[in-house]
Amino acid sequence: MKRLFNILVFFVLSVSVLGQPNTRVVDSLQAVMANQEGKERVETMMELSRSFFDLSFDDCIWWGEKAIEEASRFGEDELVAKAYWKIGLRYLNHYEFDLALDSFDQALEILNDAGVCELLMDVLNYKGRTELLMGELDAAMSTYQRTLEVSEILGDALNCADVINNMAYIYFQQNEFDKSFDCFIDARHRYIQLSDTLSAAQCDNNISNIYVQRQQYDQAHSVLKKAIPLFEQYEDEASLAHAYQNLGTVFATGRVNLDSALYYLHKSIVCAENMGDQITLIEDEIELANVLKLLNREDEALNLYQSALHSSEAIGHANGMLESYKNLGVYYNEKGDFTTSAVYLRRCMDLASEKGNLLYVNVVRPYLIADYARLGELLEMKKELGLMIDNYEGILNENNALGEELTKLREHTNGLLDQYESQSAQIESLQSQRNQYRLAFFGLLALVIAAIAAFVLWIIVGKNQDKNAEE
Repeated sequence: MKRLFNILVFFVLSVSVLGQPNTRVVDSLQAVMANQEGKERVETMMELSRSFFDLSFDDCIWWGEKAIEEASRFGEDELVAKAYWKIGLRYLNHYEFDLALDSFDQALEILNDAGVCELLMDVLNYKGRTELLMGELDAAMSTYQRTLEVSEILGDALNCADVINNMAYIYFQQNEFDKSFDCFIDARHRYIQLSDTLSAAQCDNNISNIYVQRQQYDQAHSVLKKAIPLFEQYEDEASLAHAYQNLGTVFATGRVNLDSALYYLHKSIVCAENMGDQITLIEDEIELANVLKLLNREDEALNLYQSALHSSEAIGHANGMLESYKNLGVYYNEKGDFTTSAVYLRRCMDLASEKGNLLYVNVVRPYLIADYARLGELLEMKKELGLMIDNYEGILNENNALGEELTKLREHTNGLLDQYESQSAQIESLQSQRNQYRLAFFGLLALVIAAIAAFVLWIIVGKNQDKNAEE
């Protein structure tokens, strides 16, 4: 399964971690707010919203909305945008991605005419992360490109590195592994320049994902073994969860040591549970289920797939749903329960089509066609076969078009080569003529010099003869 990377999980969880239940803090803020007016009162309302996050999410949102309402009264656009951004963070950390995205868009609409500022960069950062978690990869890439421009203008080198790291993740999800690798290396270099060794190690952890995809398991293992001690030193459980997960995948798919795979995946689950990281837990369950299937512990694998699906649907985690639907569909297909298999595969196809994720569409469709064939649903089978053929023909036409473009380029290149050779021949001819002219010129010059020398000699001889005659 394609996993999320460290930097994403850290920022998603940061607000929750910082907002532990504390009724004394709430009471203190409410007492302070009673004597406040204007901007200070709005800021306190936003802090109250944050403090209520783990006490009562309803109260958390109520205070966030009160902050927006209060800020709007003063007509300070940046303060209103900040209030929308803050409530968006609450929704994001509560895994209500649609509401979070709507709040961030509201903030951006207000900031459109405000010029470049740190708040704009912050809102764009979290909008991009929300789109990533929703599986909206094209939208996230567009957001991050704008974020990078703003970060460069502000001279925020650390945020530039973070954004490039997240862009690398998008390329990874789109199977553009070379671009992903280059971006991770770029981000890692920037972190090293900033003396941020932890973030550099997180890049190494992310790079191990690419090594796994390339089936370069020894390189992945080597990178992870160097990164894990640093994560342990910093007690960075979020990074450890991902590193253990990646190491489990290496042992499951590359080194084929299933006991080690189980060991590291269970360690990942412990770290993710300590962090309250639902997304990593979902990924761990799916990875663990895959290993259990290899060990013929299929009932346990089925339970984990279903648990991962339930959690993914509860928080709207698109990648988790896609992977769970696919694995459950394949599981029931292999068990001969083609009706149940078709239900899950159909859901996977529909969601993948909605998200524009052709990778899942192409992987799932053959299984779905097989289900329809076994169930005797010939019209559905014919429809999917037609779509597969259309897709194949589309790819074939695209390849043919690319072939024609390549032919044109070759012809153009050959034409340029012929032109070059013709010009080279003309140049050689001109050089030959020039050499001939030079020889003729120097020959003529030699004759002129010889004639002048002969004339001078004739004059000297004539003068000598006249002098002798006089004597």
